[in-house]
Amino acid sequence: MTGKLKVIPSGISSLDGLLGGGFPAGSLVLLMGEIGSGNTEFAMSSLIMLAAIKAGRLPSPGGANIVLPKELWWVTLTRSPSDLMNEVMMSFDRDLYEPFEKRVKFADLSKDYFMTSPVPLEWVSEEWAAERRREKLSSLAEALAGLKMTVGGPVGKPKGALKSLADFLSAHAKGNVIFLHSLTDLARLYSDTEARQYEFMLFLRGLQRASKAWGGLIYTDLTTNLFDKRMEEEIASCADGVLAFEWERAGPIQRRRSLCFRKFYGLLSTRPDALSRFEVNITSSTGLFIVRPEAIEGLRR
Repeated sequence: MTGKLKVIPSGISSLDGLLGGGFPAGSLVLLMGEIGSGNTEFAMSSLIMLAAIKAGRLPSPGGANIVLPKELWWVTLTRSPSDLMNEVMMSFDRDLYEPFEKRVKFADLSKDYFMTSPVPLEWVSEEWAAERRREKLSSLAEALAGLKMTVGGPVGKPKGALKSLADFLSAHAKGNVIFLHSLTDLARLYSDTEARQYEFMLFLRGLQRASKAWGGLIYTDLTTNLFDKRMEEEIASCADGVLAFEWERAGPIQRRRSLCFRKFYGLLSTRPDALSRFEVNITSSTGLFIVRPEAIEGLRR
């Protein structure tokens, strides 16, 4: 592999074939789009297809510079893993769901996401709520025994969403494909003041830098038109690749999804004649796939 850029397949064969095998290893990929336009479905399809490849259900892509990820991770900040598993089960055929269920691992960071919010922990997890009650009772018992001067909150201070995420990635990102779902949720926590936005952007720039050393692939999705344009553009500037998903008019009453490569370091820069805009569709048997790329106006081969 000396002298050749290592690539990690997305598992979406209709796209990997156009990209020469997949995405450059070590990439942070931002999937931007309106709700339902395909950005979240892209990452879901990638995990599903890669799980099927690793399980032997689909052929493994060939090529001296192509490497498969060691593990597949789905990181959730607000939704429960069981809820996401049910969504995949209802959206994809059984033949695709089975390897996904066995080979995709979930990391639920919602405890640290919600811990400092006004949301009752019972809404998030009864187990976590019970744990917090035990901590308060323990603190009270120690205070009554004279071991503590004051009665505080939980014994362990919440890490916070960024710290919790950073610890997880440091431990699990090397050589793996990770879907961080979603950057929209994370950005919401850090969009209220200039100081917190700056902290958030520092985290993203650090993540982009660290991803090179990890040599895996990190997807994260951002819903567009929720934040001001300056913040959206700054978030996009932190990623190696920006894939923009849009709804386009295909007739008086019909719409179609399109995927546009806004940028991709180490990919589009070396192929100035490469296709950069595609029509995409999503089915239960194939996930997301490229449809007739020649049908989109303005493409150059």
